[in-house]
Amino acid sequence: MSDTETPPSPGGPPPLPPNLPHDSLKNNIIISSAVCWAIAAFFVGLRLYTRGRIIRVFGASDWSILLALIFAGVTCGEVIEQAVYGAGQHTWDLDPNDVSSAIAWGRAAWYGILFYLLSLACSKIAILLLYIHLFTFKWARLAGQALLSLVVLSHLFMAAVTFTACIPLHSYWDFTVEKRYCHPQSMWWSNTGLHMVTDFLIFLLPMPIVWTLNLPRRQKLILSAVVCFISILRLLQLLRAQTDPDFTYVAAELSYLTAVEVNGAIVCACVMTLKPFLTRFFPRLWGLSSARRSRSSRSGGGVGSGVRGAVKYAGGGPPTIGSLPMQVSNLKANK
Repeated sequence: MSDTETPPSPGGPPPLPPNLPHDSLKNNIIISSAVCWAIAAFFVGLRLYTRGRIIRVFGASDWSILLALIFAGVTCGEVIEQAVYGAGQHTWDLDPNDVSSAIAWGRAAWYGILFYLLSLACSKIAILLLYIHLFTFKWARLAGQALLSLVVLSHLFMAAVTFTACIPLHSYWDFTVEKRYCHPQSMWWSNTGLHMVTDFLIFLLPMPIVWTLNLPRRQKLILSAVVCFISILRLLQLLRAQTDPDFTYVAAELSYLTAVEVNGAIVCACVMTLKPFLTRFFPRLWGLSSARRSRSSRSGGGVGSGVRGAVKYAGGGPPTIGSLPMQVSNLKANK
């Protein structure tokens, strides 16, 4: 080495390789989050119109889904805030000395986690409350009540984990503050596992009833696909949560999944209740024809008896899991 050459700094970062990508997914995160929430808001509006104006039954499940929408909006807002402070951009394109942005991102991430679980909790509670009031089968109502208890307890546990993420709490996002304790990664994996378990149980609960109904094959497949779709989203979250050197860029895909999941759960909860709306305004959609209504009304005994009452109250057409089996007295009591 000549006297004019400068030795590399022993403590400095290694030089960046050439031809690194410099694209950004920041705008994609912002747009996708806003669009997902707008879609969820649209379906909540349809649900509230259906429940409040068409069948005139407005109960606790409807208030719960409205809360879920509000919490989902806050979640998407926090996702957008993370994008403003660096999510979706490559790590080498961010200023490593910008401490305030890093802290703001971490704070938005914590609030995003909190309102994410609150939104999902309200969506699940809304679905289960609807099940409990609509099902006439004793075993289904008991199963719904047991699952509702499990959802409440599991989400209380997840909230406790979130509020005790670090001690002091603000050290979770402010790395300039000394941490006395932080939960190990296994605690956060347990939260994800609880989400997955309750997702599967909720969407599997009505399947024994759904498969006994005289529904078109495509509707059965759609209902089954909901379970697969939710499970795939959860699995993708697990996989993408792994450590990645370019973690700020990878965060974009996690942001997409977060927005899709919280708002997708709301849409699923609302679609279940839209049978009366579809029957009134789109009677031929998904085979809601008068001929099929006639076949349903001629069914006798067992599940068919419950079908007739549900169809009469909902406005005709084959029942969906949002309209059968149900007891009108239970629905009126839920006003």
